[in-house]
Amino acid sequence: MSAWTLASRSFNSTINSHQRTIDMSQLFFPGEKMLRPALLSLVLLLSSLHADERAFPLTARRILFLGDSITNSGYYVAHIETQMRIQNVSPMPEIIGIGLPSETCSGLSEPDHPFPRPDVHERLDRALERVKPDVVIACYGMNDGIYFPFSAERFQAYQAGVKKLVDKCHKAGAKICLLTPPPFDPTPMRDKPGKLLPKGEEKYAWFAIYENYDTEVLKPYARWIMSGEHGADMVVDVHTPLNDFLAEQRRKNLKFFVAGDGVHMNETGHEIMSAAVLKAWGIESWEEPSKELRALVKQKESLIHDAWLSHVGHKRPGVKAGPPVEEARKKAAELQQKIAPLIKAAQEPRSDSRPSTGGTIYSVHFPAGSAAGELRLYVDYYLWIPEGIKKLRGVIVHQHGCGPGASIGGQTAADDLHWQALAKKQQCALLGSSYEPRKGVNCRLWCDARSGSARRFLQALDHFADSTGHKEIKTVPWCLWGHSGGGFWASLMQTLYPERIVAIWLQSGTAYGYWKKGEIETPHITKAALGVPVMGNPGGKEKDHERFKVAWNGTKAMQEEYRRAGAAFFEFASDPKTGHECGDSRYLSIPYFDFWLNQRIGESGLRLVDESMKAAWNGSVRPLHEEFIATGAVSDTTPPPAPASVSGKVTDAGVLLTWTAEADFESGLREFQILRDGKLIGTLPGKHNARFGRALFQGLSYHDTPDPGPPSMTYLDKDGVATSTYSVVSVNSVQLKSKPAKAN
Repeated sequence: MSAWTLASRSFNSTINSHQRTIDMSQLFFPGEKMLRPALLSLVLLLSSLHADERAFPLTARRILFLGDSITNSGYYVAHIETQMRIQNVSPMPEIIGIGLPSETCSGLSEPDHPFPRPDVHERLDRALERVKPDVVIACYGMNDGIYFPFSAERFQAYQAGVKKLVDKCHKAGAKICLLTPPPFDPTPMRDKPGKLLPKGEEKYAWFAIYENYDTEVLKPYARWIMSGEHGADMVVDVHTPLNDFLAEQRRKNLKFFVAGDGVHMNETGHEIMSAAVLKAWGIESWEEPSKELRALVKQKESLIHDAWLSHVGHKRPGVKAGPPVEEARKKAAELQQKIAPLIKAAQEPRSDSRPSTGGTIYSVHFPAGSAAGELRLYVDYYLWIPEGIKKLRGVIVHQHGCGPGASIGGQTAADDLHWQALAKKQQCALLGSSYEPRKGVNCRLWCDARSGSARRFLQALDHFADSTGHKEIKTVPWCLWGHSGGGFWASLMQTLYPERIVAIWLQSGTAYGYWKKGEIETPHITKAALGVPVMGNPGGKEKDHERFKVAWNGTKAMQEEYRRAGAAFFEFASDPKTGHECGDSRYLSIPYFDFWLNQRIGESGLRLVDESMKAAWNGSVRPLHEEFIATGAVSDTTPPPAPASVSGKVTDAGVLLTWTAEADFESGLREFQILRDGKLIGTLPGKHNARFGRALFQGLSYHDTPDPGPPSMTYLDKDGVATSTYSVVSVNSVQLKSKPAKAN
């Protein structure tokens, strides 16, 4: 099973470049995890590194991988090459792995090993001379503790071996990136007698390992690697993310493992390892390759590995000789011809479509890129277009915030019946997105629109214009709703494309405070940007919250400065009921966008905000605005529309009812009541989980999106008979009922 198909993923990578250490596990945007102030400058360092000089392995001519049996297996090496090719690293370095089973960098060997373990230093000079790499990646340590309890003498031998390795690489003109040793996992060995030994035994070996070998030996070894005392040009922590991944999986399955013998990982483990390396190099995305592509790249890696391993030479017995290097290169070139079209296919956008209530949802997947200016994460866009619309007037964008939960929430944004009601009324499309929902992804890679997400957004609109037949999507204006990191994104889009934006809703997020503190580049605020109507909507509980007050303070300060600069319309609507969650804000944000779509879209383009529009606001939406500030909600006295197309069918299981329905524009859709012969027999859904606001038929997440997998508009009456009369009633979120709609 691919590591990426598992429910949760850990990718905490750490790099040390020119003796500067960056812990990637801390680099998050507020919303899921706060960005720690002491690390903010390091985020900028990574961004500038990617844009201007890129991590040196990505600009290498030839990369040599050294290591023990873990590197010898070749899987993490092949995964790294696959992702580099998919994400279009150019020019692509030549990658040569010559990992050797049993090898150490310390020269140590346990008493019961069948032969003296090979020492990398026996072949290092030949490898550097014959391969001539400009970058070396080395992963040692698993075999250097010799599976005994910690010993200062063995540790010193390991340190000396690593320093010697670094020095020789530098003298050969190569930069070196050290990987920490992966962890030893005792869990799968606990039920195997004699495989784990306690402290105090006379001898230990690869088949009888000290039970605390990971925590007491490999962890200190990894910590020393990360210290940078050896002088390597870069270090990557693979020990921590692998252990974190195991811990996370064992919360669901206590026996989960990636190394059956505690040492040699399966392909899932190698994926976690390679993702940590790639992230440290500036490649944060992971595009799942096809099985055929995986197999071909691995076949090529093995071919090259065997040839170069034999060409360099070694003293380990039992290793089959590989082909001559030139023969291997020729065969590898033939394999690359098969690989190239699969890489090209993996780099292309992939699109699909499916029916959604009263319309169609079109989707497109864009893989990540590594070139300057490209979005470094993959993203999926979902566009709902109401049926029967000949020409769209605009696109309503519902942009999620930071973190995997928010990204997953974005996958259902375009399915939201309430937001669809706004889109249909205004003859607009509704767009949601999902930026790579992986734990540890640096949100700043997309929420700063200038880092490639604005460009990708425009590409998505162009794609949808072509794929849906609605060419006007390329030019129609947008409403931008953004939560947390989505608000950060929307506030920067305001500075980039003000002439395209009808109005903006900043839900607990803006980039303003970050550019004022110098943490991101300050945008140029034009008169056109100040002409875009903006509503700031932080939660009232954020104001004094240690973690989320940045949302309140940033939005308030932005409003004050923009107003001083002449902003046409910038209002503030704090929600007294909520913190960082979205709560019931939709009951104001939907009429807010409805108002500005009516006021601003004209035949010749967007109208400038004028006094007549402000007067209209005061007479129509202002009362709702004031009610929301006071209560955190907006009242409603009008019943919802009745369901349509209600039909009943007698089946062996009972009477099956089906229907369609639209959400109430003012208050959405809470549930349906099912009546048989005029009496209530059930509701759909049967139970509500109203954690973040009013109960809704589709559910309501922290991120103002429907829960995945909402109930369908069907009901089975197991006690029904053909002579019964059925009707269905829509109930909105304030529990007002529609007229009953009778079944045919």
